[in-house]
Amino acid sequence: MRLLPLGCGGFIPAHGRQTMCFLVVDGGEALLLDAGSGLARLLEPRVAAALPPGDRLDIVLTHYHLDHVVGLSYLPGLARDRRVRIFAPAAPLTESGPEALERLIAPPLFPVRFEAWPMPVEIVPYAGPELVVGRFELRVRAQRHPGGSAGLRLDDRLAYLTDTVVDPASAEFVAGVDTLLHEVWLTAEEAGTEDAGRTGHSAAPGVADLARRAEVGRLMPVHHHPRRTTADLEALALDLAARAGRDVLLPAEGDSLA
Repeated sequence: MRLLPLGCGGFIPAHGRQTMCFLVVDGGEALLLDAGSGLARLLEPRVAAALPPGDRLDIVLTHYHLDHVVGLSYLPGLARDRRVRIFAPAAPLTESGPEALERLIAPPLFPVRFEAWPMPVEIVPYAGPELVVGRFELRVRAQRHPGGSAGLRLDDRLAYLTDTVVDPASAEFVAGVDTLLHEVWLTAEEAGTEDAGRTGHSAAPGVADLARRAEVGRLMPVHHHPRRTTADLEALALDLAARAGRDVLLPAEGDSLA
């Protein structure tokens, strides 16, 4: 399995980072996790070369906030030669369901509705606790975030928890996974001054403790605050590694990771 981070930032693009989107490639099939502005990187040669040939593009959304779905509006220019399937969370995972996408991809916000796109688009609701997308078998867990969000696990290789407070119960969900992608919105210093629970986001100490207790292989912090510079993120990674006693990798967008 290969993981290509296409967007690791939260809220807005900043410092060369796009918003949340990850390409997973395995056995000649591909799966996109979220569709933030990072989806535009499908146009970049090294990313395009990593996308397996085929007539289908599958996307699993964790929730409907714009930094995770704005890239859907790029698809007519990126994937007109593929059938698109969008797996969209529904209750009890999220308060809104797939109808949120029908409102987003419609006038006056977007000029052309899904049914008029140059390729077929299928929106598939999912509510957990399991989801099968081609060869990919995912476990699904509801998370605490304004409007709700879904945590995802792809067998023992990858777990993706973003836009969530740190939940001690997540340790069982991600236990022993090779790679944990977990949002780290707040540093240890900021956690004492900003209410992470109120905003529905996670702080470094809690994420590090979760990674340690779950005995994950490595931790990849994602959903970075837009004010973080590269130096800030490098310092954050060192802090996480010291707290978690785990390998911590800052994913570079566009790289292909085993």
